[in-house]
Amino acid sequence: MTELEAANRALMLLGVAPIGSLADLTQAARVMSILMDGTKKAVLCEFPWPFVLRIVPLARASGSVPGYEYAFVRPADALDIQRVYSAVGNAPMEYRIVGGLIGAHESAGKVEYVANVTDLNDWPRSIQECFVTRLAADAAMTLTGSPDVVSLLLRRYTAAASHAQEVSVVEEGNPINRRADIRNSYSAR
Repeated sequence: MTELEAANRALMLLGVAPIGSLADLTQAARVMSILMDGTKKAVLCEFPWPFVLRIVPLARASGSVPGYEYAFVRPADALDIQRVYSAVGNAPMEYRIVGGLIGAHESAGKVEYVANVTDLNDWPRSIQECFVTRLAADAAMTLTGSPDVVSLLLRRYTAAASHAQEVSVVEEGNPINRRADIRNSYSAR
């Protein structure tokens, strides 16, 4: 799915005419273009989707983080840091993020993070559907002026996200009975 296809699907949910390009000079194209990247990032950070989680060794940095002995480079494509692990035993370790640095008390480890996967073709279909619905919800007030449409689309987004979470859990190979635990942890956010 291209960004234009996603934008047009979102516009269809709003009852707005499709656009020929995100660079068009129409209000719909401008709104879709403005919201595209931010909405992608919001959906990617909404849940620990397996397709965006990365675990990589920490890379030492030349800077420093106050209160921490060691500084590491925050991965350039990281939207959200989930955990930092010790190199010994993979135990979670205390850390602090300051700008582009991760401070820690250990000299080596790994970082688990949500990567900024920008190409929608790399997204699972169920999460593409979440994105389209969220994009429509984000644009709804500007393009329709209707709080009811916003509310309807947000409910639809919540249902799509719940379904996508269940699919992701199964794809990860987690036991089926973990679905409810994950759904409950998501709704508690």
